[in-house]
Amino acid sequence: MKIDALATPRQYILRLNYHPADHKSQMPSSPAPNIKQYNDISKLIITDSIINKIQLPQISPISSSKLNHSINFPQSNTVSVQSKQFHIITSKNTRANTCIQQITQTSNHSLNRSNHKKPRKSQTAFKKNSRIISQHIPLSPSIPFDPLISAQSWCIVNAKDGTILAGFNEKLTTQIASLTKIMTCWLSLKLISLISFDLDNTYFTVPQAAEKIGGTSAQLSSGDQLNLRDLLYALMLPSGNDAAITLKHNFEIQTGINFIDEMNNFAKELGLKSTQYTNPHGLYQKYNYSSALDIAILTQRALQNEHFANIVKTKIYFSEIIDKQGNTKEILWENTNKLLEQGFEGVKTGQTKEAGPCVVEYYQDLNNSYIIVLLKCKSINDRWDDAIRLLNWIKQ
Repeated sequence: MKIDALATPRQYILRLNYHPADHKSQMPSSPAPNIKQYNDISKLIITDSIINKIQLPQISPISSSKLNHSINFPQSNTVSVQSKQFHIITSKNTRANTCIQQITQTSNHSLNRSNHKKPRKSQTAFKKNSRIISQHIPLSPSIPFDPLISAQSWCIVNAKDGTILAGFNEKLTTQIASLTKIMTCWLSLKLISLISFDLDNTYFTVPQAAEKIGGTSAQLSSGDQLNLRDLLYALMLPSGNDAAITLKHNFEIQTGINFIDEMNNFAKELGLKSTQYTNPHGLYQKYNYSSALDIAILTQRALQNEHFANIVKTKIYFSEIIDKQGNTKEILWENTNKLLEQGFEGVKTGQTKEAGPCVVEYYQDLNNSYIIVLLKCKSINDRWDDAIRLLNWIKQ
């Protein structure tokens, strides 16, 4: 697709008020303050047109003289861009009022011009120390306004005290895929402590059901024996569904508990009102769900456990497993969390068709620590980009 640039002098660069449902009526309306904003706006329009499969008409060059005599530009220093996913407003003279507002999609993918009012300087667009999170998120003036967050719901909390810092659709219930394993791991560690199991000298046997479970795997075979420490790494690094089934099966045999019931009991104790578990691994079941806010609360609590924190920040782990013939085999597990290479310190990835790409990330520096939860990202790569963008934004 090719769109002709507006061949006009720099002072007459135009902004396009783009409406996906009515693209034929695109008309230049008011001047953009500078070349960069014009380019950024054009990129958003092209991206939106590709997503919605809309053929944009070519825009013919307009002569400078025609602009001078035919178009009366309004006296405004504001640029307004609307896309299918976001409404972006930036003011040339008021840097503090630059903002991004994520909005829900309409059935016809069309958006009306916003009646956004600039907040007073004393106002903030979201409230700290509160669980009531506005969908209106301020954008730091030092961060470009073109990056978009693809996740359908997300949440950021302070990892030290659990304070909720920001979010979008953070209470929306949805499938969470392997993020379920955060509870599986944390519950296992609590049971190990309660029963006084030795992490290195207590061995669990892999049941046949674990070998057949499918999905992401730690390459465990029926009859394999491995200690509890290795089994927890098998659960969290390669996201082994077979490890999840093995933990559930053995804890139920040795303690008589119902593992899933205990997962739900601990969720209630933590006040996770939007969470329910029906399996230990996260493969699709209708009533296995949670929300970004609940997952953030759970993760903040789980990271207080030293064993949990050490597991989720490990990049590579070697395990020695005894097979059913009594032979020893060595397996290497690599963490699925690619952001461990970029300063993050865990905690879990997830993906199913129903849940989409998901991720929970933990980051800390000398001054702050954050837990970022992203659910239903547009793609696997987008979940990494979303996490980095939100981290850069919240650190400002």
